Amino acid sequence: MLKKFFAVLFILVMISSTAFAAEMSLSDVNNFLNTSAKLGEGSKANAVAVIPFSHIDGPKEEDLFYAFVPFKYVSRNYVKYQIAFISCTCRPADLNVWSTAYVELTLPSSGKIADSEVKVFSFDKDSTGHYLGGFWGDSDPPPTSPKSTYEKFKAEMIPYYIGKTYAQIKGLNTIDDIKDSNFKVDAWTGATVSSNNILRAIQAIFAYHATDSFFDGDPEAVAMRAAFEGKKETVEAKSSAAVAKSESELPAPVDTTKKYLANKDDKEETVCTPGNFGPTCSAVNSENLKQYLGRTDVAYIDIRDFEDYAKKHLKNFECIPYLSLIFNADAHKDSSLPQLYGGTTDNPIPVYKESDEILAALFPKNKNIFLMCQGGGRVNNMMKILSARGWDMSKVYNIGGMAHYATPSYRDITTDTPEIMVKATYGFEGLTRIAPAK
Repeated sequence: MLKKFFAVLFILVMISSTAFAAEMSLSDVNNFLNTSAKLGEGSKANAVAVIPFSHIDGPKEEDLFYAFVPFKYVSRNYVKYQIAFISCTCRPADLNVWSTAYVELTLPSSGKIADSEVKVFSFDKDSTGHYLGGFWGDSDPPPTSPKSTYEKFKAEMIPYYIGKTYAQIKGLNTIDDIKDSNFKVDAWTGATVSSNNILRAIQAIFAYHATDSFFDGDPEAVAMRAAFEGKKETVEAKSSAAVAKSESELPAPVDTTKKYLANKDDKEETVCTPGNFGPTCSAVNSENLKQYLGRTDVAYIDIRDFEDYAKKHLKNFECIPYLSLIFNADAHKDSSLPQLYGGTTDNPIPVYKESDEILAALFPKNKNIFLMCQGGGRVNNMMKILSARGWDMSKVYNIGGMAHYATPSYRDITTDTPEIMVKATYGFEGLTRIAPAK
């Protein structure tokens, strides 16, 4: 259930920071989580929140990230929390799972946030010992020190924070500021990023703690709330800027100022017109592709087979093999062929009842689509199929082929790994064949 919850929470945060950022603030997202989702006060599920988190990397450069607080429960004189955060950004996304800490912070009799203490801090069991309130999402052991383990972190680092007040922790920027002879964890782990971001996570949960109504009479807590809101505004501003970039107007797929030879024997060039699917007429090509990368409103697709894709491709382009999965002229006549369509590219014949549904899943109609292959020819045919099956071709672009992106300017976004060899077997299962077969 926790994994499922985090998936839902992550989707909601992505909504707030991408397509609807101009309409939904972080406060709106938090309000939605605690009302529409029936969480928070008066419900059976506890309050949740998305909060700013000052992540720090190896060179000690800071970035504002989001952390999640999927659980808050107020007891008599302390508050139980969970906080989920990314510890290290040096690993690829497929390895970088979230760490979740279970934390208990006191509600001091003074009513001042400075006097609030870390009562419990754990990446596994809660204070009762009955529940796994935390999760160590970092490497174990750290790659730099294979003899070190999370158990040593737990024994030699985490105890430092127990009993510490916010006043003692708030002035620490990194663990270099900790002057304690017993604090030796990084001497043997070499995992400064992980350790520094545990400190940052504790500071972030204290900042959220200060927003509790218990501290309404504390000027420092009120000031912390203002700073907390300021950080949220900074994060939201960055999100809005990213969205503005992603939603800036794209050129039409065909550049009508260009000309091309319609036939090799023609003596005069023909003006490019809408509906021309060749790479020569494309408004997006190797000269300007970089300015249109990283957009949330574009699906980036390479339609070569996996073998060629594995040898060299542009980063973050999805591989959807045209020849092996989408089209074969004989696919509607030969049951041994797995492709979705047969016939001709101008008049493709669906092989399966589900062919159009699968095509829509692979080539989303609600996005602009940038298509590439090796030289641009396969994309031309793919665009004919999409046009014939009802796609809005004002949103589909032939950006050419990998051969056009061999210049040094694209080296930084090209993955060139010829040592990876892929032997792919293509096919569909459970589909309803509707085309006659021999």
